[in-house]
Amino acid sequence: MMFPELEADQTFLPSSYGGDIQALMAYWHRIHPTEGLPGRQHFDPIDVPELLPHIWLADVFRDPWRFRLRLIGTAIVAAAGRDSTGLWCDEAFVNFESSSACRHLITCAGDGVPVFCTAPALPKPGRRNLAHRLAQRVHLPLATDGRTTDVVLSLTRYLPA
Repeated sequence: MMFPELEADQTFLPSSYGGDIQALMAYWHRIHPTEGLPGRQHFDPIDVPELLPHIWLADVFRDPWRFRLRLIGTAIVAAAGRDSTGLWCDEAFVNFESSSACRHLITCAGDGVPVFCTAPALPKPGRRNLAHRLAQRVHLPLATDGRTTDVVLSLTRYLPA
């Protein structure tokens, strides 16, 4: 069964989002410099140990848009049934280029804005299929130079089936 995209918003954090997503958003605001975007150099995993199992980082490549999975939390690996660290998103997920997840990452990276969404979990090729489950996600831009997003910091929370 396919689910329509339920929510996607770049402007505010809906109150229906879990405490872990709210905590990561608050942390991102704390590390946000006065001018420009925070960069990977501002993000210290030691500051958010309780969130690490649900966090993933994707390196951003442009022209064409591609995302390489730099780090994937243990809760995400357990839910997916494999560790996709080091893979391109289009290698790790079935039909990634046409997915709402791809559009959300491009919006986050291209516009330098947070993106929140509730959408089906992405299916993994040859692995346990999570497409029947919904996931809440936040994607947060990180820019080494403060302007051009080069890493997307994300948190995924799978909703109960």
